[in-house]
Amino acid sequence: MKNLFKGYYKLSDEEFESLWKNALFIFDTNVLLNLYRYQSSTRDELLQVIERLEDRVWIPYHVGLEFQRNRLKVIAEQHKRFSEVKGIVEKSISDMKNDFDGMQLKKRHSHINPDQLIENIEKIQSEFFEELTKQEKKSISVNSEDEIRDRIDKLFQKNIGVPPNNQTVINDWFSDGDTRYKYNMPPGYKDSAKDEKNPDGFTYSGLIYKRKYGDLIIWKQIITHASANSLKNIIFITDDSKADWWWKVESNGSKTIGVRPELKDEILREAEVDNFHVYNTESFLSYAKQQLNAQVTEKTIEEVKEISNERQEKVLRSRMLRQMADSAEKAVHEWLSHKFSHLEHNMHSGPDFVGYQDEHKYGFEVKLIREPRYVMHRLQEMIYRSYYMLNEERFYEVAIIFVVLDEEAIPELEHWIRKRMPELQGNLRIIIGKAEYSEDEGFVYGFIPYTDFNLGHRM
Repeated sequence: MKNLFKGYYKLSDEEFESLWKNALFIFDTNVLLNLYRYQSSTRDELLQVIERLEDRVWIPYHVGLEFQRNRLKVIAEQHKRFSEVKGIVEKSISDMKNDFDGMQLKKRHSHINPDQLIENIEKIQSEFFEELTKQEKKSISVNSEDEIRDRIDKLFQKNIGVPPNNQTVINDWFSDGDTRYKYNMPPGYKDSAKDEKNPDGFTYSGLIYKRKYGDLIIWKQIITHASANSLKNIIFITDDSKADWWWKVESNGSKTIGVRPELKDEILREAEVDNFHVYNTESFLSYAKQQLNAQVTEKTIEEVKEISNERQEKVLRSRMLRQMADSAEKAVHEWLSHKFSHLEHNMHSGPDFVGYQDEHKYGFEVKLIREPRYVMHRLQEMIYRSYYMLNEERFYEVAIIFVVLDEEAIPELEHWIRKRMPELQGNLRIIIGKAEYSEDEGFVYGFIPYTDFNLGHRM
């Protein structure tokens, strides 16, 4: 049994020991990018562990390419935190001052004077901002020297895979990916929806890539490298938590058993790799502390875990919102289909849907709304864009359709639109409606229209 279904079996103690003594350690893009998110002490300890492995570390070419493409985005994301923190502090103090002013304490209460409190808080704010500015100048920015990349360059300058030979090789991987994703074959099928609405191809060195095949390309390059070098033991470190890398079982909640058995089986068949194991960065450091006697503090392991969890939650929220937005569009499409004999999904720039009736062309832009106040700063932009479509793209009418998750938020949205929106000119409409949805599944299955701002009455 075990020889036929080796992917389903855990390593023996002897196999585990051999794995750590002999394995090639391969790192995913997210592990390298997370170096910019850690405190300097945590980052140094992780890099020191990797540096200690010397010639037993390697990254696929596509990991290097993804790192270079996303590095500045992550740096900018981290650098933005300085201004965000300042904004939070300034807003908190400003709100407190306004609240005190509203109470008119100097006129109405002879025993309460908040001036000394405010003065002390402003002094602390000034000292905090001064220190924050010093740290901001010392931190890596998009235009500064990058000592993190310098260390990564040194680590992997001779330990990185070769690029694809030509576009034909990549296209073959894409074709294989289409078949694999159709049957949920790992890895990468969880990313299969990335290009459905907004194709995200990019080019480098004369070759064309697509984001949704990123994990598969990395996997193909690992197998190719393993086969060419007769590798028997491989450890892959990734902070990707999706189920197309990890074997997960529902048992009083989701439990991660280990790497997907299909991947262990495939790399054994394709490259004769005996032991293939996957760790996230937290587990990698924990085992490195045991197996390599590496100097890794519990504080470092805890921060790595916190950053990983934070990133996973952000990805899950983003994925859930994308799913909700997609299902909201489908619900609106279903509602509109009863009004138009010809309604099509617009795959190009412009409105989400285009309908035709009586030789006229109608455009419909769909926006899922969770918090009405977040819409207001973009409302004017959406209106101008709609007028452009009316005037330049020959639409007879354009409608912005807001799909609101919380019915109680509809009056607030109506209020803000009436207050901040100029009187609509021409054939421009704003329609507000309620989403019928399942919170557990994160799926919108219906749309109920409430208000039409062009017609001025409930539909």
